[in-house]
Amino acid sequence: MFEVKAIQAEHGDALLVSYGDTSPHHILIDGGPAGTLHNLLGVLEGCKRNGRVCLEALVVTHYDLDHIDGVIELLQAKPEWLDINDIWFNGYQHIAPADVLGSAEGDRLAKLIEGVYPWNFRFGGGPIKVGNKQPLEMPGGLKVWILSPDQDRLTRLAVEWGDGKVVPESSDPAVPKDLLGRKDEWPPLEFADLASAPRSSDGSIPNGSSIALLLEFDEQRLLLTGDAFATVVGDAIEAYWDTPPVVHLLKVSHHGSKANTTDKLLKTLQCKRFLISTSGKGHGHPDHVLIARLVGSTNQPELIFNYDCERTANWRKPPADWPRFSATFPHPAECFVRVALPLIEEAPLVERMEP
Repeated sequence: MFEVKAIQAEHGDALLVSYGDTSPHHILIDGGPAGTLHNLLGVLEGCKRNGRVCLEALVVTHYDLDHIDGVIELLQAKPEWLDINDIWFNGYQHIAPADVLGSAEGDRLAKLIEGVYPWNFRFGGGPIKVGNKQPLEMPGGLKVWILSPDQDRLTRLAVEWGDGKVVPESSDPAVPKDLLGRKDEWPPLEFADLASAPRSSDGSIPNGSSIALLLEFDEQRLLLTGDAFATVVGDAIEAYWDTPPVVHLLKVSHHGSKANTTDKLLKTLQCKRFLISTSGKGHGHPDHVLIARLVGSTNQPELIFNYDCERTANWRKPPADWPRFSATFPHPAECFVRVALPLIEEAPLVERMEP
């Protein structure tokens, strides 16, 4: 078994990766914004073996509110049956002198972790960043490569964090971060116009510091990008491999923002299955430009959404004159979409819509 459950976390990320057959192992990546705890606990409870669940790692990709607040809630109300072997999070002490205060949410999480849980244990207690070509070997046979952040992004974060200038991305829908995406209307523009739209780049310092993980199990590869920059991920792949590995599932960066996934990266990954984690709340993701980019990158790709709602449901079928693709949505009774690697055509918790 190698699968990811993309838990419904409104406009945020909360991903549970499970691998292994006789005794599955689990890694939780992010916890969504405040209010996600109910869904988190429901999914984790479904993984109980002999009344307990063990996370090999709890990963906090970066400290934007739509990734970190749910983790804070989980640790504040951690059930007795949940064990956490390691927490992966770049706190301020990992990237700069410890006597300077930082983001309030990052500091809150640090206080919950320090002295209670192993913190970046598998990285020697130091920062999690690009640099090691050899994969980290996890219990159960999972291989992990770090593709973001690089040292430059951590240095920028340290400067801004220490000065108190960085404000985590707001969960307030009245504060738009991706104006073009919010203005997208249905039906979309012509495919050729969207696919060739000028490229924009994400300038968020917290997003640039996001941890991106390439996971490999049983010759299947899953790339979880958080809100990372395509350039950082692409540079890491180029540094690690002479011939880039094929990626079998990509969790698209920044909830489907056009500013975080490039044609160059998609060509490098050779991926055909794309997971998008968002309800569309607040920032209007996924952007039409990004969907066109994904659809144009390969023949008959699969778009996988963890919400079946107004912002995502329009993509059930290709718009007129668009290339063919299929779309997958969660089962109405579930608060997540389950994606298995390799593809299992009759996965019981997934509704798959063909063009």
